Amino acid sequence: MTTSNSTTQGPPEDPPLNKRVNIQRLRYFCAVADELHFGRAAQRLHMAQPPLSQQIRLLESELGFDLFSRTTRRVQLTTGGHQLLPHALGLCQEADQFLRRAGELRTGEGGVLRLGFVDSASYDIMPRILRSYRTRWPSVVHELRSMSSDQQVEALIKGEIDIGLCRTKADSQSVTASVVATERLLVAVPSDHPLSRSTAASLEDLSDEIFIGFDRVASPTMHRDFSKLLGERGIIYDPVIEATEYATILGIVASGQGVALVPASVRTFAPPTLRYVELDDLDAVSDLLLVTRNGEQALAVRRALALAEELFH
Repeated sequence: MTTSNSTTQGPPEDPPLNKRVNIQRLRYFCAVADELHFGRAAQRLHMAQPPLSQQIRLLESELGFDLFSRTTRRVQLTTGGHQLLPHALGLCQEADQFLRRAGELRTGEGGVLRLGFVDSASYDIMPRILRSYRTRWPSVVHELRSMSSDQQVEALIKGEIDIGLCRTKADSQSVTASVVATERLLVAVPSDHPLSRSTAASLEDLSDEIFIGFDRVASPTMHRDFSKLLGERGIIYDPVIEATEYATILGIVASGQGVALVPASVRTFAPPTLRYVELDDLDAVSDLLLVTRNGEQALAVRRALALAEELFH
């Protein structure tokens, strides 16, 4: 009895495909598939025919099967070529989109600009910047996020926004701020409030008032600034109702539940039971700041900075 030491082996494995797809060869494949003629495809691609034929042969070698059947009279797609053509076209289109988007980012003509802004900036300043920017660079996509000044600084440091419009200076060394506008502070009062009949008032006139203000957790810096401003006049700033948007704050004031310090730009919000009274205190002002990360290199952001400087000097 003869014992064999041979081991039964399965069929040989197919050679693995090259995982690096050559996009240019796919473009050559699509051109030949469209023309079904190597000479016309080469002319369309602005190249000689022999190098084109060589590139197609290399692609077929990488794939392990023919894409075209060739005779002296005609060129036809094989079954495999027919099935791969839609995928090749899709990959070429995606590559074109990738290169186009990269070019837009390089020149600042496209991409995404993420803008954070305080609620009060949405009444005037932010729409003006946005309108001018979109007029000049319409391909840039804008993502707008309403957030407090302190939240904007944190979002900038984390890379969650690219630029911000805020009311208070950042303590962080990672952020640069420039003044876009300086607005007078007003006091918003109910229409039946004694101050509603005054042409002007002073901060000292608010000593006995109930304040409505911004959420001190979301906007601790603004709360600190108002506390300091009023504290210098012996007034305690301790809002009994806090909110995160001026529309809410002003609605509560209009309902007769207190008064609020607001920047002049929000006076466009004017329900019938609300009045705005100017303050004659010289330090009753609020700066609107444009904030970015230090050393920001993105062209879209640098253009926004230059545009704001142009609009608001």
